[in-house]
Amino acid sequence: MSDSIQLEGTILKIFPENVISEKFKKREFVLEHAPNPTYPETLKIEVVQDKCDLLDKYKVDDKVVVDLNLKGREWSKGKDGGYINSLQAWRITYTEAKDDQPW
Repeated sequence: MSDSIQLEGTILKIFPENVISEKFKKREFVLEHAPNPTYPETLKIEVVQDKCDLLDKYKVDDKVVVDLNLKGREWSKGKDGGYINSLQAWRITYTEAKDDQPW
């Protein structure tokens, strides 16, 4: 069984790279995923470390397929702590061939 999820959608926003520490950086983007066009889902997805460069060739309104992993962990800082979930992309491709692509 694989933990990978594949979503198709349209990029709505791309955020700049965010350097969290010397050893960790991430970049986020928003994908509109609409398996039911009447009720589209707006999802914030992140890429981390060396995958931050994946977003360099994409722009708002590009139609893409995103392969991602669902990540989660317990957060124990502070009095109450809590849980953190994230959608972490590891591959992004166009849904249609672009003129500048070799295929």
